[in-house]
Amino acid sequence: MSIRAAEVTDLEALQQLRNHYVVHSFATFDEEPLGREAIQSWFASLPTAGPHRLLVAYENERLLGYCSSQAYRTHPAFQRTVETSISVAPEVVRGGIGSALYTHLFEVLANQGLHRAVVGIALPNEASMRPHSKFGFKAVGVFSKYAQKNGRFISSQWMERAL
Repeated sequence: MSIRAAEVTDLEALQQLRNHYVVHSFATFDEEPLGREAIQSWFASLPTAGPHRLLVAYENERLLGYCSSQAYRTHPAFQRTVETSISVAPEVVRGGIGSALYTHLFEVLANQGLHRAVVGIALPNEASMRPHSKFGFKAVGVFSKYAQKNGRFISSQWMERAL
C-alpha cells in the first residue's frame, strides 16, 4: 500500500468512493451523488502543501481510502484548527487503511503550526468513533438531531485532538 498526496488523476476514484457513502450511509450529509464539478471544487480546496491536505491510499492502482484536513471555519480565529475526515473503501474497512492514513496525515500536520483537529461523526457510527479515539480524539459533545438527510434527523458526536 502507498499513501501520497491526491492528484487530479485520482478524482474519478475519489468521486466513486465519496458517492458510495452519499448513497449508502449517513456518514456524509450529502443527499445526492456528487458530480464531477463538486469533486473538482473539493479537490482544489486542498493543496499539496500547508495544513489543508488530501491524502490517498492505493494498492495495485485501486483506491483504498482517503483522509483530509480542511479549514474548520473561514474566520481568522480558527486558522490554527483543522477539521479532519477519513473514508475507507467498504470492502477494506477494519483492514488498517484508516489508521495508516491518519498516521501519515498527523505526521504531515505536525509542523504546520496547528493547535487543534476536530471531527464531527454522524451517529451511530462506531466504525468511525473507534479509530478517532485511537488517535487521541476526545469527545466534546453531541449536536442532537441538528441535521437532516432523506427525511431523517441526524445527531453528530464532535471530538477534538490537540496538535
